Amino acid sequence: MWFSLLTVGVVLGQGCAVYQPRGQGRYEYVQEPSTKAWYHLYLPTDYVMTDGQYPQNEKKLWPLVVAFHGMKPFDSAQAQERAWEKEADNYGYIICAPELYSSDLFMEYPLRQEHSYLLQDKTNVIAIMDHVFSTTRADPKAVLATSWSSGGYLAHYFVNRFPGRFTCLAPSLSNFSSELLDESTVASYRDLPIAIFIGDFDFAACQKESKEAVEWYTARGFRTVHGKMIHNMMHERVPQNAAAFFSEQLGISPLYPLAAAETINRIHTTDYQVSQVSVRSTHNNDDNALLSTYDLDAFPLHVVYDEYQWNPRNSSAGFER
Repeated sequence: MWFSLLTVGVVLGQGCAVYQPRGQGRYEYVQEPSTKAWYHLYLPTDYVMTDGQYPQNEKKLWPLVVAFHGMKPFDSAQAQERAWEKEADNYGYIICAPELYSSDLFMEYPLRQEHSYLLQDKTNVIAIMDHVFSTTRADPKAVLATSWSSGGYLAHYFVNRFPGRFTCLAPSLSNFSSELLDESTVASYRDLPIAIFIGDFDFAACQKESKEAVEWYTARGFRTVHGKMIHNMMHERVPQNAAAFFSEQLGISPLYPLAAAETINRIHTTDYQVSQVSVRSTHNNDDNALLSTYDLDAFPLHVVYDEYQWNPRNSSAGFER
């Protein structure tokens, strides 16, 4: 394990710069008062210009993206915040990137147990989210979880442990551990839309576990499970896919549609489909019953989407499929 981590570390240390351009909004480094935990906050440019009033709808609140960072010291919460700034401006997202204890070189890898550092993050992140809601015009009913690399362990974990606190889940080139997830909460968030973005040249562990994530959610009858393979993609930050997915699921249009289209069209993706999987029955309210193996090409609960293309005539989210 340590040899693998050292190898990953050398590669990450050389190739994980933030290539996305900076946004024009406001960045803040904030300490949550009760836990003393720190987080990186970004308010999009339109939020700053209007003093928090949503464009053309002053009563509307702003969607909140909670970005879980990868393994320190090769990634950081600030790097995740930086990578999301431009997409935050494009779509009107508030970005919150908590500083995590779990995503660290000395963590258990793969992460399989609720260690003390994970339980500390469990307390801190929820407190941080509540602090963002109390100090900004972030919408507690539009909370969008995303991640990169080992941050995926926490993104999946938090949505599973606090299903009523999140609206969508879209990990990108991330890890996944079914052993961290509580089966008893599945029924309470089966309608939550999920997208899993996989790099075709990503690290083997991230590829494997991302595919396992698609299979895990599909097998449990989640209504919307999007699996996308990103072409010619190594272990890089690509927030635009999650940003577009969130926009579609919330039914909101980008505030800067041409800029949003420009970033999403740089990425070429194809569907990642599970050929066969055991699917949990949702009939007769029997959440524990297992159906026989299904061919998912015809199975209605497994939903995939085509590559987004910008369509200025679309009056909903601005993207057509």
